[in-house]
Amino acid sequence: MGSIRAFMASWLALSLLCLVQPAQAGKYNRKLSIGDAAPSWSDVTGIDGKQHALVDLKAAKAVVVVFTCNHCPIATAYEERLKQLQSDFRDRGVQVVAISVSRSEEDTLELLQARAREREFNFLYLQDLSQDLGRQYGAAVTPQALVLDGERKVAYMGAIDDDWQHADNVGVAYVREAVEAVLAGKPPKHTETRHTGCGIEYARTPRKPDEKK
Repeated sequence: MGSIRAFMASWLALSLLCLVQPAQAGKYNRKLSIGDAAPSWSDVTGIDGKQHALVDLKAAKAVVVVFTCNHCPIATAYEERLKQLQSDFRDRGVQVVAISVSRSEEDTLELLQARAREREFNFLYLQDLSQDLGRQYGAAVTPQALVLDGERKVAYMGAIDDDWQHADNVGVAYVREAVEAVLAGKPPKHTETRHTGCGIEYARTPRKPDEKK
């Protein structure tokens, strides 16, 4: 009888362990949760023609990652705001990094470079045709932002602010709020919000690093 009870107890314990759910990703992000270590990157082409890595930004106190592109009107509506963000926080050790994973004909490296010159971008702009970074960061739309703290852990992810159409009507500037919190060594008031933008089209077959568009 004792052996049966012991068996049943062991079976029950094993069943409970099997019911334990794995760690969940964020509410609006299928890959990352707040507090996760940000996926690293290396040898990613910038519009400056150079290869870039996340470790190159080791001196930054915070990194703002924004997935964006040329062809999305919601993404382009934020260009001036991203420029202002970089300008306002550059001297405080914050680096804004825009990343395009789009394979649209409107988002070739040459057209990204032309747009950057025309709009006088002052932030780092990378192109990842493999789309690996978009997948690793759980990017679903453009624009979609993440704020990484000094340890490169995700402190915030989601929308840049709460009004993409009218910069003057913004009530909560989520990214700015998160950056200020990170610089102060505090958790942001808002850690995750629903992102709004143009859906990113992911290819079924990943592009090889040396494959040109």
